[in-house]
Amino acid sequence: MKRIAPDFDYFCPSIRRNLQTAVALESAGLLRSAHVDFCLPPGQIARSVERVAGPRAANRVVRDIPSTRIHRHPQLMIASRVRQRLYLSGRDTTAVDRVLTRMYSAVARQCESDAVVGTQSSCLELFEGRSYRIMEQISPPVRYERAIAAEELARFPEWEEPDKAAVSSFWDHREELEWGMADLIWVPSPHLVNLSSDFGADPRKFRVLPYAIVGPQSAEMSRGVKGRRALRVVFVGTLMLRKGVQYIYEALRMKPSLPIQMEFFGPPKLTSEGVRCLAEVGTVHGSVPRAQLFNELRRADVLLFPSLAEGSSRATLEAAAAGLPVVATEEAGGPASAMVIPSRSPEAIIDVIEMLADDPARLAELSEAGLAEASTRNLATYTESIIGMLGSGSATVPSR
Repeated sequence: MKRIAPDFDYFCPSIRRNLQTAVALESAGLLRSAHVDFCLPPGQIARSVERVAGPRAANRVVRDIPSTRIHRHPQLMIASRVRQRLYLSGRDTTAVDRVLTRMYSAVARQCESDAVVGTQSSCLELFEGRSYRIMEQISPPVRYERAIAAEELARFPEWEEPDKAAVSSFWDHREELEWGMADLIWVPSPHLVNLSSDFGADPRKFRVLPYAIVGPQSAEMSRGVKGRRALRVVFVGTLMLRKGVQYIYEALRMKPSLPIQMEFFGPPKLTSEGVRCLAEVGTVHGSVPRAQLFNELRRADVLLFPSLAEGSSRATLEAAAAGLPVVATEEAGGPASAMVIPSRSPEAIIDVIEMLADDPARLAELSEAGLAEASTRNLATYTESIIGMLGSGSATVPSR
């Protein structure tokens, strides 16, 4: 393979998407090292940890990167969790912020390449003194997410506990400095470009790099055409206001005659009142093992995901891989094959459910489109996208 860039050091303090970006760099022959808090190689140990720790442990299994290139920093996990607890309780995080930044600086000193990729809000120290700096932005700006949460809590005050989290200008400042220092900013969804621009980022630095779709894909999973009947519609994700579940509730309350069997899967972050409201219009299952969740996706007719603030929803991508038609907002960052509806609109949810219930052929088309997208949007094409981006002349790459 022709070398188009130097080897990159990659830093992601918390495992995201099973380190897809680092795996792609390794596949392209461009990875020098990957620095994470904690991860597991595939095998019996990983399976044992998953049995004890639950399905989230599967997200920490990293394949296709040699162990010699992976550097683990478990102290980052401890410090980050301490900070998160302090932050959510509204307590001062200054001391642990300083500890974390010292840890980030220590990791940066271990990265010897002049070219680096760092994840959002954790790559400021990594960028210092480098010639080629790429920021992987995974989610919307923190200030945007905070504003959305406040607006929804004002509209649905009984659904979540008042946010005790302290406003952290320290981390807002980091994100804004990273936008300024980065040569390129990779985002998984186009809507993140406009959102970030609204908060001061330079849109010319952004490149849209959709994540690979990894899930229970099978060529035989396309939904067949069936007659009119009640649709089995599922929501998958944390039950919280930012995910838009309250608008599903409003839609089903506004029109209880909708031909729908609604089911919610995911851990609740709602109050008992919020959970009770969802239970009025559907079945609330809570968290389930991933194997069971994939079976639920195969049995469902539609995934409904009306999120208000997302980078790229994993649930929508896994649904597409299972041949499950996806209805989602633009803010969800779903697959291109998804049917897009306006956010914060119970009327739009009503309209799309009525339309799909009357048009089983459309459901089959959405299923086939999702499977087709998943078959081509894989780790190989993700790697090709990165190679093309680095070799396109969109940014100056230092010579070796």
